[in-house]
Amino acid sequence: MQNLGSDVVELKQFIPYKMVHLAAKISTELSQIYKQEFDVSIPEWRILAQLARQKELYSKDIGEITAMDKSKVSRAVKVLEGKNYLQRKIDKDDNRAAYLSLTSQGLEVYQKIAPKALQWERQLIDALEVSEHKNLIKILDKLEQKLMQISLS
Repeated sequence: MQNLGSDVVELKQFIPYKMVHLAAKISTELSQIYKQEFDVSIPEWRILAQLARQKELYSKDIGEITAMDKSKVSRAVKVLEGKNYLQRKIDKDDNRAAYLSLTSQGLEVYQKIAPKALQWERQLIDALEVSEHKNLIKILDKLEQKLMQISLS
């Protein structure tokens, strides 16, 4: 067997891998709630949740906030429009841009999904003690801040 030295990446211990792997599993499991019962995909849910919180956004802003690429946001927006869950309002200062907002039907679907999603999250977080949960949030915030510093340098 070839000796690769000390610069060997053990994926099961490699933080970027562990976080992406866990995030993907969490997202997939949680999506069962809104996919099966409400026929809403992960990108559609992220848009619904963001617009429920911020009322009116450009799709570019939604992409940045949710870390979804432009084409994924665009496809999800089209589907949500087709379901009459969101509407576009042309920006009077820039005809090429449009604000997105939830319709009453979109808000109603969000309000049905949100409690179920929060209950699911509570069930997952039950694996942690209160102090562990607080520490996890602190750790994730610290890593996000450090990543922003690294990205800027």
